[in-house]
Amino acid sequence: MRLARLTTVVLAFLVVAPAAHALPAPKNLKPFLLRVDEPASTTFARTPSFSWSPVRGAKTYEFELATSPKFGDSQVVWTSEKIKSPVATIPVTLPWMSGTPYGFYARVRALTTKGLSRWSGAYGFNMRWPTVPATLPSQPGMVRWSTVEGATSYQVWYLDAGKVFATTTNAADEREYYAFHQGAGWTGVVNWRVRATRVLNGSVRNELPVVSYGPWSPVFTSLNPAVAGGGLSPAAMVSDVQSSSPAAAHRLTPGFAFTGTDALGGGRYHFYRVVVTTDRDCVNVVYRGGIVGGPAFAPRATGPLGLPKNGKDLSEAFLSILGDGSEGETFGADGFKVTTNESMKPAGSPTTPSGGTSSSIPTGQTVIGSIVDLWDTGWPSSRYYWTVVGVYYILTPDDKVKWYEAEVPQDTCAAGRLLSFGKLSEPVLTGSGAPYVSGLTPDGLLKPAAKSRPSFYGVPVAAWLPALGADQYEVQWSRKVYPWKAEGNVFTYATATELPLKAGLWFYRVRGLSSTLPTGARQLAWSDPVRIRIATPRFKVIRGGKR
Repeated sequence: MRLARLTTVVLAFLVVAPAAHALPAPKNLKPFLLRVDEPASTTFARTPSFSWSPVRGAKTYEFELATSPKFGDSQVVWTSEKIKSPVATIPVTLPWMSGTPYGFYARVRALTTKGLSRWSGAYGFNMRWPTVPATLPSQPGMVRWSTVEGATSYQVWYLDAGKVFATTTNAADEREYYAFHQGAGWTGVVNWRVRATRVLNGSVRNELPVVSYGPWSPVFTSLNPAVAGGGLSPAAMVSDVQSSSPAAAHRLTPGFAFTGTDALGGGRYHFYRVVVTTDRDCVNVVYRGGIVGGPAFAPRATGPLGLPKNGKDLSEAFLSILGDGSEGETFGADGFKVTTNESMKPAGSPTTPSGGTSSSIPTGQTVIGSIVDLWDTGWPSSRYYWTVVGVYYILTPDDKVKWYEAEVPQDTCAAGRLLSFGKLSEPVLTGSGAPYVSGLTPDGLLKPAAKSRPSFYGVPVAAWLPALGADQYEVQWSRKVYPWKAEGNVFTYATATELPLKAGLWFYRVRGLSSTLPTGARQLAWSDPVRIRIATPRFKVIRGGKR
């Protein structure tokens, strides 16, 4: 009996002992955006990276992100195993989300030659918009606002029209007010609000919101002059900058403002279409805007106006605000069918329904992925040209409404009705003075780069500032700057990534990608190459991470 009791005690000790002598947890876990020595924070507009003090004898680390400090299976959002340096990135676009007190929690543990360490304490943080959009000067028939860091698109709310729609740029036309009613009673005063939206990109384990929203801005008021007659003529472009002539480069696809109502033949029109080409003769059309009734057009991600399709719709349109929909059968002046780029949405994409009143906000998902943006032209050697043509409709004997462009873009450009502009994608900024790189130095200390040509051991983390219009990033690395020969690359939705480089001299570069550009033209400008050396170890990590 005594032997049996002794055996039981010994077995119990063997089971309990490993837990009682578990290795200490990693210390000093904290988030950062660009450098590991940033002051600790608990609120971020975009997905942060994490660092912690090196653990003695650590071979790799495991990192977890969850929506609860308990880290239950249903609460874990993202995990990473076999991290080789005490820094980790999260390659997803985390939604804006707050909790009580935090919406997200991170923890890390080390795998050493003696086994797994304890998990670190949970580090809580919130994802939150940094600012609310502010109104910016614009053109008649168009509104404009400041961009928000971390936003992937925007929603605009026209209060009096009871209309909410989405866009990926920072300008919007007021087509709802002008279509079928250009009088000052409809168009003179437009009350509007705007909010930033953030779309979750990347793979996560639990059900995070697909779209998250910042708060609505205060109510802004746009005052418009009466629609003036005269010949149709391009006037200005509006986005992150305003330009007319001489031409300038825009980082976001601009809105287009124009004046007049009369076509080349002298006929007066109440509807218009902006056409963008790659040549000054306006033959190679690359973009057709949606039909508008006002003096401006800006691209939208939720489709064109739902124009009348029959006589009943036509009668009602003069007394109501049109919702989103389609243009129906539309033809160029040459008789060929044409389609607006605002209609080119992926199959099954959700849209924001129209309807409601000034006190009722229409709800729905923002469309992301519509081909509504223009790609980089290689400014200043190449540029875009644009013109505006008059549009009219007819009601056929079989009660169908058909739409026709009254002019051929080639003719309007030949008559001098054109302006040019550049689309220059914003290059990624990878550092000022010293690059935004952090990791283990050859001496075994966790530090950010302190000079323009840093040296690290293991797998450092490279970070960068977000580029306007980008919703994803590509990082490439090469042994030489010229000729550049990519020996590896990685894609991420965050603004930082690990660099899995072998020992030696390397160069890396970063560029943004945009899902709202056509396939094959989604790449934005490359950053300048960054020189980095990966050293072989000459240190031994001891307690506290010091030599």
